[in-house]
Amino acid sequence: MRDEARRLQAFDRSIVPDMPPEPDYEDLVRLAAASCGMPIALISLVDRDRQWFRASVGLHGPGETERVNSFCTHALQREGVLLVEDAVADERFSTHPLVQGEPFLRFFAGVPLRTEDGVSIGMLCVLDRRPRGWSESQRRCLNGLQRQIELVLSTRARARRLQERNTELEQAHERMRSLNAFLQAEMRERQRIERELVDQQELLSSILAHIPHSVFWKDRHSIFLGCNQQFARDMGVSSPLEVLGRTDFELPVSSPNADIYRRIDREVMESGVPRLTYEESLQGPDGQVSWFLTSKVPLKDSEGVVQGLVGIYVDISERRRQESTLQETKELIERHAAHLEEQVLEAHERTLHLMEHSREVVFVLDAAGNVLEVNPVAERLLGISREQLLGTSFEALASEDDRGPLRRMLTDLRVRGTVRLEEQGLRSANGGRVALGIAASLQVSGTARRLLIVGDDLTEKRRLEQQNIQNDRLASMGALAAGIAHEINNPTSYVLSNLSYLQEWRDELERELEAIPGLPPRLAETLSEVKEILAECLVGGQRIRDIVRDMRFFSHTAGEEQTPVDIHSCLDVVLRMAHNELKHTARLELHYAESLPPVSASEGRLSQVFLNLIVNAAQAMRSGGTERNVLRVSTAVEGEWVRIDISDTGHGIPPEVLSRIFEPFFTTKPAGSGTGLGLSISQSIIQKMGGEMRVRSESGRGTTFTLLLPVLV
Repeated sequence: MRDEARRLQAFDRSIVPDMPPEPDYEDLVRLAAASCGMPIALISLVDRDRQWFRASVGLHGPGETERVNSFCTHALQREGVLLVEDAVADERFSTHPLVQGEPFLRFFAGVPLRTEDGVSIGMLCVLDRRPRGWSESQRRCLNGLQRQIELVLSTRARARRLQERNTELEQAHERMRSLNAFLQAEMRERQRIERELVDQQELLSSILAHIPHSVFWKDRHSIFLGCNQQFARDMGVSSPLEVLGRTDFELPVSSPNADIYRRIDREVMESGVPRLTYEESLQGPDGQVSWFLTSKVPLKDSEGVVQGLVGIYVDISERRRQESTLQETKELIERHAAHLEEQVLEAHERTLHLMEHSREVVFVLDAAGNVLEVNPVAERLLGISREQLLGTSFEALASEDDRGPLRRMLTDLRVRGTVRLEEQGLRSANGGRVALGIAASLQVSGTARRLLIVGDDLTEKRRLEQQNIQNDRLASMGALAAGIAHEINNPTSYVLSNLSYLQEWRDELERELEAIPGLPPRLAETLSEVKEILAECLVGGQRIRDIVRDMRFFSHTAGEEQTPVDIHSCLDVVLRMAHNELKHTARLELHYAESLPPVSASEGRLSQVFLNLIVNAAQAMRSGGTERNVLRVSTAVEGEWVRIDISDTGHGIPPEVLSRIFEPFFTTKPAGSGTGLGLSISQSIIQKMGGEMRVRSESGRGTTFTLLLPVLV
């Protein structure tokens, strides 16, 4: 095993595997075949697991074979020529694939090829497809060619090693040049650094000599290692050399406070943390106390160990005297400024109070027309927060159509000082138009110019006017309904009384006729029909009576007084009134809470809201009929609130319309079919009762209005 490892090492040193064919080896194998009279000759090199042919003649097929049981393996294990005159007769090779199969070898003669140190790495062999003998001349030729091939192999190996050595020498030479260049650069850099250090030292000496502050540095034991001329003068000596090697205790000026200086030195050096810009005092030989602003910083070596400290201080005595004078002046000015600030604050608070509690819209603009201040009325009316409004151009709050008059108004205001606009539209957060009557004035304070805009909400004014008109109409309708109900009630009463009498008389007649034998059948049928007719008349009359009662109830909607109201009874009355509107449109589903507390409300006003929502729901379900459409009315108690849900399965409300349905005069109905005030008035009524009105809708899936009213306590 050791010899095989040595052989493979020699092989790797001498041979470059898988090299292309070379003429020298090709000529030698042709010469071997010709001189030995053999049809096949080859140079075989044996690697770890294979033998491959460096050159061959007369052999066709693969350029390599497995090493196991090869002829060459046996040749490497012996000296001299390995001769096999008939491979079929030799038990070592009789079953070899190259003997039993293509190229059907029978004769083999081979000699090992050795390196310069005698290690076999391959062989030169001649072969034939028939058995034959072997002569001494053939042996000599084969041995001679063996030596020639070994010489070529040796020459090539030496050339390869020389080339590798040359490559190594070139690489070493290149590394040497790089190292030399690096060393030269390092030398130049070191020279540059040394020059810079000298320059910095000279600069530092110049700074220390001319700096107006006192600078010193000490060792670990607070012994002075150096200082500048200014520090020496402060210590009462003529030269920094007189300070070297001494401590604060040994200097006449610093000795009274030496303990304090030494304590601070220890704190800085032991903690390694600088102490910066702290004040300390020093009493001079004349007894006058001076104040200094001092900083001390630890000095550390390359490993971060504190070796001493450096200190710097500046005389701030004059500054402290000036600060004392300035402080007195400042206090006087501050008292005066505080008085002025109080006056300004009071004026500002009065202005803010007026703005906060004004019922009108107030904007304060800068000279460029940007919003500086705004009151809560403007925030609420536009639906935009104060933070969003501040800094916004006032013109940007109007739509494109309304910007022209607004721009002209601001221009006139800057020139004339006061301007009025009968109507100016602004755009709210939901895209609606808010109409304002504007009175504007120019406010000048020193160099500051402000534009004060005060607006009267015309939208609310018009809504209230329309609501008053609607209330007047409802009051008129209520009075008319009350009159009609009164006129109808009396004849209805005696009609119902007479019908009841007729029904009782018919029943008595029927009993008496039954006792008479031979009653004609036609008469019995007539009596039965009369019974059904009278029953239908009674039902119709009772229906008329209920309608008259409901009309009399609804005639009180103009009243504003709030009393305990039973929600279920109120809903039942409204649903009976809307029966004709619903009977051919939708099925009615009632989901009443089992126990519902009363609420404090105006029963007439609440009925008006319910009727408006139910009629709107019926109109949203015009198509589809009762098989498809459902009007669902449900009630529940949620904490301190009574909840009423009125839902329909109609066409729903698109999202872009849903945000505007409570706006006055907004309607999606054709012209002449609605005023756009119903939902706005309904919301106002519920809010006045302390409640809340919500809506949710989905296009094609229906709409639900939710009313929340506080439970009567």
